[in-house]
Amino acid sequence: METAAGGLGLCDDVLVEILVRLPSKSVLRCRAVCKRWRRITTDGSFLSAHAAHAASCTREMIILPWSHYGPGSLAVKTMRIPLDPRPRSRPIRFLCNRTSKGWCRVLYSLDGLLVLEPRHGRSRFIICNPMTRQSASLPPLVPQPCFNAFACGFYLHSPSNEYRLLCHCVQGETDQARRHTEQSYYILSTGSTLPRRLGRAPTPVDLPTTWPRYEVPVAHRGILHWFSLHSEATRTGKMLAFHTVSETFRLMSRPPERAGGDTTTTSRSLLELDGELCVAAMQSVTSLDIWVLQDYKAETWMLRHRVTMLGVSNAVTMNMVLSVGSGTILIGSSNCDVARLYNLKDKKMHEDVMFESSVPTFLLFSESLVPHAFFDSPPHPQFESISFSSPRGGS
Repeated sequence: METAAGGLGLCDDVLVEILVRLPSKSVLRCRAVCKRWRRITTDGSFLSAHAAHAASCTREMIILPWSHYGPGSLAVKTMRIPLDPRPRSRPIRFLCNRTSKGWCRVLYSLDGLLVLEPRHGRSRFIICNPMTRQSASLPPLVPQPCFNAFACGFYLHSPSNEYRLLCHCVQGETDQARRHTEQSYYILSTGSTLPRRLGRAPTPVDLPTTWPRYEVPVAHRGILHWFSLHSEATRTGKMLAFHTVSETFRLMSRPPERAGGDTTTTSRSLLELDGELCVAAMQSVTSLDIWVLQDYKAETWMLRHRVTMLGVSNAVTMNMVLSVGSGTILIGSSNCDVARLYNLKDKKMHEDVMFESSVPTFLLFSESLVPHAFFDSPPHPQFESISFSSPRGGS
């Protein structure tokens, strides 16, 4: 029989079922218990199962400080989003600081990885795992082959198991040059030291007055989707889709406007809900429609839900909708410190979520201890390191 440190005679399968439910920090501590526990908790299949369990059981949104100045202004934190209507506390935990040299943007969150863009290192992208406290830089695009680069989307390329960042690159330095210089899509891969040109990118109709802009895409069936913030949105009035395996683009129809009445759609938000690609069309601060892409190939949409939220006490700015699981959506804005939880199955508002002195990003974070070889690669000479120590000096 094993000693107490070894698991009181529990077989490996039972021990795995217990350990896989622990938070990442606890799993890391368990590795110091004994050789057997270290073997189990460092096995690849266990780490994958642990990450999958964390993603299915907890919902955490990344939040940032309102202020860009003062102590804690660089901190990246998460807030737990409960899925049941019972009142409970919302634990906030520290993930990392956004570089030691200055403020930077948190662009994407996927599989426990964060992608950041330092303000003073424009078009240089950092990828990190706050749980393992590892960080690395993606291949640089500036000053060559591009004058400037703009992130479009971050995804896992399933055939190669590489994480990749799609970028829209501009070669021209001046307004006149940008009007006539070809623009390109590039792919930055964690498995390569050099960027790869994918093909020509469309020139935004309002260039050079503004730079290319892309919203955070929604991944569905291995395809990234942008609803209204992409380079062809103004010209076509359509969604943009990028197939991450075939690396091809496609324009797609949007759902129709609400017919009749005096209600005007104020904003729309793309989301994946219960395995389906959806669009939330918001008409006011108390009403929204949710359309489902019923036939992906034919691009036909069907109205699935009509949500009316009355009798609420807090004013909520609505231009973002996020699925947090179990038929529950979070409605709000990155410019508002109040968001609303609504259960589509029960057709009831659960509660208002107060962010107080923080800004909601509408990026979900799920912890992972899965190892990645790219973190062991030599850093770029201009790499800006990430601090994983909290402003108060804790972990």
